[in-house]
Amino acid sequence: MRRLPQQYPNPHVRRERDPRASRRQALLLAGCLLLACGFIYAVRQQILAVDYGYRTEALRREREELLDEQRRLLLAVEEGSSPARLEEAGRALGMQPARAAQIETTVARRTRHDAGVFVGTASAGAVLRH
Repeated sequence: MRRLPQQYPNPHVRRERDPRASRRQALLLAGCLLLACGFIYAVRQQILAVDYGYRTEALRREREELLDEQRRLLLAVEEGSSPARLEEAGRALGMQPARAAQIETTVARRTRHDAGVFVGTASAGAVLRH
């Protein structure tokens, strides 16, 4: 229902500002901005969580690789210091296995030490015992 015709001349009519409408619009804008910031923050947190998950998984893989390498290196050290390998290395250098006459017992060492004769090198433990 139209009370005024469409071509009604009204250049002198002024519209008043409604202060309640301005406040409602400002509150609506602030609420929308707050909501948008909350969504952006939640998305950022989700992206960071996924990123930390990828980093954690990469560090786990690297740790497993390092542990495997440590096991391989320990095995290589144990194989390299085995008596069979040491014997082969000694033979390659021209060494021979020790004979029974070359090995001193503790009793023989004490009697020679008391007699004033030193044979070979003594360990620190043997020197401290005397």
